[in-house]
Amino acid sequence: MNQKTDHLSLVNQAEEAIGFSRSNDYEIKPTRFADHMEKDAPQLASLLRHQALTETARRYERDDQRARDEQAHFKRLSSQATWAVFAATVSAASVALFTANSKEVVVGVQMIPLALGIISLVGGAWAALVLHRVSGGHILERWMQARAAAETDRLGYFNRLMRLVSEKHSDDPQLQMLCLEFFRRYQFTIQQKYYEERGIKHRNSYKKTISIGSAAAFILALGSGVTAILGAFQAELLQFAALGILGTALATVASRREELNQDERNSERYRRTADLLSHIRERHSEVQEAIAMGSVDVLQQYVAAVHEQLSLEHRQWLSETEEMDETIKALSRSLKKIKQQKIRG
Repeated sequence: MNQKTDHLSLVNQAEEAIGFSRSNDYEIKPTRFADHMEKDAPQLASLLRHQALTETARRYERDDQRARDEQAHFKRLSSQATWAVFAATVSAASVALFTANSKEVVVGVQMIPLALGIISLVGGAWAALVLHRVSGGHILERWMQARAAAETDRLGYFNRLMRLVSEKHSDDPQLQMLCLEFFRRYQFTIQQKYYEERGIKHRNSYKKTISIGSAAAFILALGSGVTAILGAFQAELLQFAALGILGTALATVASRREELNQDERNSERYRRTADLLSHIRERHSEVQEAIAMGSVDVLQQYVAAVHEQLSLEHRQWLSETEEMDETIKALSRSLKKIKQQKIRG
């Protein structure tokens, strides 16, 4: 009975000192962990000031910020390129359509081909510029390299912490329990919530892509089907065949959007990773009990089990670099087709 009471007391003290998860936990920088723990867990705070940990934390923050910046840059430019190609495709094809029916177009509408030509020219030039910046600047590669470095340092930080407490404080279950709860709040829970929430976001984004694709299919059918039938009776209606061109271009946008975001695959992957982490989390109480009873190895084993799942996910995520690079190349090919059509026109 006393042993169980001591176990519960040790767990309660550690949980009270570390606290439970809050929505803003991810905002706390690792370099500030020691200061954050100073009041409630001074022994842990002292350990967190070890040079191996402070340097790893500093390196993580640097690479994490660099990865965020490169990601935002890549996403912004790739989205601009996608819609620029879309605008150039639609306007270039529409110019050809209006030109073909120029004799039947009233004087007031003759400015439309000129406006569409300008849009096509500007859209094509902008798309070419953006794609050159994306590929020539190696933005995708820099983003992936920075993210890989940041995630390696994040795992390394907690691995080093667990190794330090296991090797240098093997006879101190209280400090080991503090490290366990610290890991639970600032690594395990944050990562678990990340995969749960990202899985939902990717699923919602995939639904949006499906909506764009459905709209494209509807517009394509309307433009190529209904308009063609009406055009057989009234030639003036043939100019509305541009709706079909709009549908094709919109379908391209939906396709490129999915290729860049990988929403369908990522939603399933992230959900699966969240489920695996949840199954590991079920054993947390058993790990607490084992540490309270003096087991030293279980702490590192528990952390290793969590990090193994995260490492597998990181490797799969990084493998998408080539696929995303192919998407950028596909946009470039679409742009070349537009230019070739202008030359033939």
